[in-house]
Amino acid sequence: MVLAIIVYIAWLGISVFYAMKKTYSKFENSALLFCVFIFDINRSWIISDELKIIEYSTSPLEYTVYIIHRTFITPLLILIGLNRVQRNSHFLIKGIAILISSFVLILIKIVLLSFDVLTFHQWNLFYDYLYYVFLHILGYFVLYGYKSFVSKGVKS
Repeated sequence: MVLAIIVYIAWLGISVFYAMKKTYSKFENSALLFCVFIFDINRSWIISDELKIIEYSTSPLEYTVYIIHRTFITPLLILIGLNRVQRNSHFLIKGIAILISSFVLILIKIVLLSFDVLTFHQWNLFYDYLYYVFLHILGYFVLYGYKSFVSKGVKS
């Protein structure tokens, strides 16, 4: 059951991102997706495999759900959350969008916890919420760095 739910959420995220009017260019979105993806993969590896703070299920279907969540859903929902707000919006509007997008990611994490895909040890949902907020802020820093890198251009 959880596999169907997560695959549907991943499909819905891909469809929404494809259909939405994007604030950032394809290159900016690609850089953002790549950086968030790499950071999220490394974080999940450290938290799950090295520190053993979060355990994921060893069942093949539930492990597939964990991988789909880590690989597709989290980076795409961060990308959707950042693209929903205009570039020149007020800081407060961006902050509210970050909080709402992080809350949606926590709701998906609650689904994973309720189906025993993940088990927390010395970890809780508040830490995940802070992590998702941090990922959004990291996304804004990546976009700022990308914009300044492209605007400066190559000087030879």
